Amino acid sequence: MKLLDNVYLVAGGPYSGFGLTPGGDCHVYLVDGGSELALVDCGLGTSYDAVIDNVRSHGLDPTRITQLFLTHYHADHAGGASVFRKRLELSVAISADAQPALESGDEGATSVAAARAAGIYPADYGIEPCEVAVALRDGHEQPVGRLSLRFLATPGHCAGHGSFLMTGGEKPVLFAGDSVFWSGQILLQAIPDCDLQAAIASVLKLEQLDFDAFLPGHGALTVSGGHQHVELAAKTIRGLGIPRNIV
Repeated sequence: MKLLDNVYLVAGGPYSGFGLTPGGDCHVYLVDGGSELALVDCGLGTSYDAVIDNVRSHGLDPTRITQLFLTHYHADHAGGASVFRKRLELSVAISADAQPALESGDEGATSVAAARAAGIYPADYGIEPCEVAVALRDGHEQPVGRLSLRFLATPGHCAGHGSFLMTGGEKPVLFAGDSVFWSGQILLQAIPDCDLQAAIASVLKLEQLDFDAFLPGHGALTVSGGHQHVELAAKTIRGLGIPRNIV
């Protein structure tokens, strides 16, 4: 699904996405920087072939994908990181705070074990350790051809969560991950590293950014006027309320 001149949606399950891939994948975005391609999140890894087919359907060569940017270490976003890294020989970037859990395949820290026990993932699903090439810290700028992705530390949904502000294309784009969603919703879960106060601070931080396209990790998205969705969450917070939880 082509969203902008340089952004495509190439994965997303039928329950919280557009049914581009089966199962529980998050939205997976493909960024075209001209000289190279990059992915923002990669899903569970069980739909690798479908993701690659979706890339090819737009006339793009998957071998040009050189980088994988991860918003956080939950399996629906990063579970396939090792698969994509090995098969495409790409470099993986995630926050420095999330790096140890991803590199060790820690199913406790990443809440994979808890999600599996809750029936969110199949009983035989697991994640593999994945080498991280770039440990991101707040403000880090990473080029993708003519484009640039700036990492923004936005913890709250989980520890080490980050968002990416992309510039250099037709308009500024926010890849929000699971920090904030369409109509000003957030995603809090009963997991040890979910932090309401950190989530609130992250929403207020994102409100200060200049962006037009708003591309979250699940659900509805918008290619223009996207800032208003973060504004809705921030308005609720300034009124001493808690933004509505998406689940």
